[in-house]
Amino acid sequence: MIRISNRVCAAGLLAVLLAGCGGGGSSGASGNSGAAYTTPASTTGSSNPASTAAATTAAYQVGTTTSDPNLPAAPVMPSLPPSNAACRLTASYATQANGLLPTTTEATAGSTAPDTARIQAALYACANAANAYTSTNTLSSNGVVELSAGGANNAFLTGPLSMPGGVTLVIDNGVTLFASRDPTQYESGTTGASTANLPGTPDAASTGAATSAIAGNGTYYCGQIYPNDDGCKPLISNVVYSGTSKIYTSNNAIMGPGTIDGQGGQPLYTTAANLTAAGAPPLITRPDGTNMSWWDLGWEGNEAIAGEDENNPRLIEPLYGYNFTLFNLTLQNAPKFHVTPTGINGFTAWNVKIFTPTAVYQAMNNYWGAPYSYASIKNTDGIDPGSKSPTTSATPASPALPGGYTGSAGSFTGDISNILVAYSYISDSDDNMAIKGESNIADGRVYNITVAHNHFFYGHGMSIGSQTSGLDGNPANLATADPAVVANTTPLTVQGQLVYPSVSNVNVYDLSMNYTDNGVRIKTNWSEGGLVSNANYSNICMQGNPSPNALDPTPQAAVIITPYYTATGNAGLYPSYQNINVNGLHELTAASWTFQGFNSASPNLQGWPTGSVAVPSPAVVNPLGITLNNVVADVAPLSVTSSDANITLGGNVNVALANSTTNNVTVARNTTITAPPTVDCSKAFVAFPGQSFP
Repeated sequence: MIRISNRVCAAGLLAVLLAGCGGGGSSGASGNSGAAYTTPASTTGSSNPASTAAATTAAYQVGTTTSDPNLPAAPVMPSLPPSNAACRLTASYATQANGLLPTTTEATAGSTAPDTARIQAALYACANAANAYTSTNTLSSNGVVELSAGGANNAFLTGPLSMPGGVTLVIDNGVTLFASRDPTQYESGTTGASTANLPGTPDAASTGAATSAIAGNGTYYCGQIYPNDDGCKPLISNVVYSGTSKIYTSNNAIMGPGTIDGQGGQPLYTTAANLTAAGAPPLITRPDGTNMSWWDLGWEGNEAIAGEDENNPRLIEPLYGYNFTLFNLTLQNAPKFHVTPTGINGFTAWNVKIFTPTAVYQAMNNYWGAPYSYASIKNTDGIDPGSKSPTTSATPASPALPGGYTGSAGSFTGDISNILVAYSYISDSDDNMAIKGESNIADGRVYNITVAHNHFFYGHGMSIGSQTSGLDGNPANLATADPAVVANTTPLTVQGQLVYPSVSNVNVYDLSMNYTDNGVRIKTNWSEGGLVSNANYSNICMQGNPSPNALDPTPQAAVIITPYYTATGNAGLYPSYQNINVNGLHELTAASWTFQGFNSASPNLQGWPTGSVAVPSPAVVNPLGITLNNVVADVAPLSVTSSDANITLGGNVNVALANSTTNNVTVARNTTITAPPTVDCSKAFVAFPGQSFP
């Protein structure tokens, strides 16, 4: 497995935290010093004295680091198959001048996913089966499948693909792997309770939708709208299907420099025969009678009728197993989330470019006439690592799977750990990155996450949550945990059980956030909360959008830490945020700042629905524990909100925070901390490589 060194901003070690991360500070001159705004004297108080940066240390220059000794070596491109090899597939289709696949391709090909079978066959035939079920990182000895151009043809069109383990899929420069627009290709067979008639054609406005004449029969079909979003398989996963059983494979990789395109804004397409074979309802249509797109479904479910989920496929979902790598790859126009590593030990995304929507889609409109944009598209998160419930991998039924695979009956805890996202660029319509737990304390943990040297653009920023539950308090589990997982953490009693961190040892450094809605964000609530600890953020630059979209006009939130995210019923999963450290953050524009711990008697919970657990008496109070050092706002904050928080200030902090008995806030100054100069953002905000914004 890939293990990130504990030297990377080791959780809880303030001395290491204050030294910064990312290979050392730049010797360049500091830009944007933060002198334009200082804490007003009337609000400073003895607990938050005005402070200045140390003059002897060079400012860290965000966005310029090209190497980092604290990280493992970059992935290496494999040797490619010879031009005549069976493992080198050539494209049969050509994109138009605008980069899109013609919408006539399916009819011409006689299939809605004509390349699926040959790509899947090559993945089986060319993989190194010996690597498929081992926890050891064996990516360097993987077999290779290459997708290459064939003359003027530069495109493949596929449905879901299973990475069988021990294989690296390489997409050549200029080649695009397109996801099928046919929902029946992705049917997962997920079942649940029968529902009332399904949502149908939406109104020709941003809200409202008709109800179809089709009742939910208990199966969640891809391309429809339900309270649950499990109706679709992802485009690419490491799950091999053996009958109704699932086998989770290891040591898979996808590398570029080519592109995977989800066709999220194109009208969906299927055939009568495919609908009949799947037993699926007809596709939902737009008010003008044409078929909805994946993104149309997202708006209808989330906004037009609210509270529903679009059943759209994720682009890439590594699920359980070990070691999945994305390298030097472009992902764009996903129907839903781009990458969701789930319950896996060892995931790397290095030099990955995620961009949705691309320029050609920005010139198109959704079903009610709004241009596709970061504000009108829903749930296309960039990279969302998350834990999962424990499971056991199946053993294939006889006969064995193709390629000599025998499978493994290995068990997986559901933990997600040893995750690295480095040197990547992300612009989307939701969280640029969201680190997630689960919604049950029996589910897996989240730990050892490193996010280093990245650039975020449109999106909801660098998030933890909203799910932050997971990890039972079994001492046997904790005895083998990385010490950083439980360092500086006080366990909680949740539902009568002693619980240690659900999400821990998260290290984010050298990050620019340009036009994101939020910056540093931790969000959850009492229906899916847990203990988040040892989360460290350092050397971060951010600036808000000077011309925000009318559909999303809220100014940037530089820091928003809240346990009151969305009105949900009480399940007794009370959030707690401990040992949160922000060391080196520079906000260039007017922004809001929120620091909230949990209090079950908080006015923030008034009006929330009744849950399965009674509101506790006496109240449960889990104060936020956070240290701020070298945190500078160039412009006076739009607001500063704090409640139920123990805040420690180092040096060079000009965000006005003060003690409040009413709000249960203590602010203490640690005079032993000497802050470096304000983080240098003069080179942080770069252009997105190869893409353009409206």
